Amino acid sequence: MKKASELIDQVFSTIDEKYADEKKFISLFSGWEGIVGTDIGAHSAIREIEGNTLLVEADHPSWAQIISLKNRDILKKINERYPELQIGRIRIIIS
Repeated sequence: MKKASELIDQVFSTIDEKYADEKKFISLFSGWEGIVGTDIGAHSAIREIEGNTLLVEADHPSWAQIISLKNRDILKKINERYPELQIGRIRIIIS
């Protein structure tokens, strides 16, 4: 008979394997401000990932422009932290 702690470990390891991809997405979405900085992060958010395109929503055209100008640096940081997501493009919308 297995100990309760062994059973709990087994359940959580199964959950970790099953939802590993979702964790990567959640980590990217919640880590946006850490990637772009607090100023840009306060005025923008990731809305979704469509294939290899990251859809980012900015709250003003000037912030969309700043994100656009920093596009290469942002993509580099994302792909260093989340290479398995293979993000190749950022599309910006204004809310």
